[in-house]
Amino acid sequence: MFLPRSLSSRLSLLALTALAACATPVKQVPPTPPPAVVPTVMPPPPRYSAPDMVPPDKDDAGKFITPNRDSQGDQALWHVRMGLNVAALGCPETNGQTRILYNQMLTVHGASLKRANDTLEVSYQQRYGSSAIRMREVLNTLVYNFFALPPAQKAFCQKAVATMTIINGLTPEALAAYAPKALDELEQPFRDFWAEYEDYLRRLEEWRKRFGATVKLVGPVGGDDLNDHEPPAPTAPAPMGQVPATPMQRPSDMILPDAPASAPAPAAPAPSVPAPAVPGTPSAPPPVVPTQLQVQAPQLPLQPVPAPPES
Repeated sequence: MFLPRSLSSRLSLLALTALAACATPVKQVPPTPPPAVVPTVMPPPPRYSAPDMVPPDKDDAGKFITPNRDSQGDQALWHVRMGLNVAALGCPETNGQTRILYNQMLTVHGASLKRANDTLEVSYQQRYGSSAIRMREVLNTLVYNFFALPPAQKAFCQKAVATMTIINGLTPEALAAYAPKALDELEQPFRDFWAEYEDYLRRLEEWRKRFGATVKLVGPVGGDDLNDHEPPAPTAPAPMGQVPATPMQRPSDMILPDAPASAPAPAAPAPSVPAPAVPGTPSAPPPVVPTQLQVQAPQLPLQPVPAPPES
């Protein structure tokens, strides 16, 4: 028995509908939510210091190597005097206390300090000959710069007051024995700072490994959002005395001085026609413009600063 074509089509459609009703419905998978935003702040350098400082090397015992290492006897005493000289000139937060204590030390221990200086002069003459003064000035400059590190000055000034208070109550014999310990105590604020700076570098490296490739910087630069841009790589510090590179100004941003009204406008120079290039001949390199600043090193005092005359 044959069914009409229209009836057969209707029965097939009803069968498919029944099968579809019995099938398991397909679950709709919700879209994957975006990753949670993790707030992060790049670790800042300690005590408002520069982000590109290099800590001193360490010896086998893990101690920072400084210009005062292995100083004993008269050399330790003279290095103590140089460190306290920095405190006397560079600790305004002590309200002049470091200067008063320093001048008192020069009065109490002037003979011991002069003897230490004379002994070092002879030692340098025997070791370096005609280069003795230059070699000693090099070391003295390193010592002065070490004790003048800005981020450690607050703790150093407090330590200097305590050290000079002890020194001014000692006999000359006791001063010679106390000098190495005093030098170690004056160094402690700087070792503490460099330890903090090493920890900052460690935390900064961990932060860069975790967030450096995906962090989004917030803030417009030139009207453009920093999103979708990679964080800038840290720049290496410029060598001593070298002028750091600066972005070139556009002509519209440069301010030119007004020309005098009576002065005629200078004639525009005729455009120079470049010589035809000879095949196979390389073009001459551009002239080298020196960028070194002619800065004269400061003359640091080598002798104790005498106390001012009493009024």
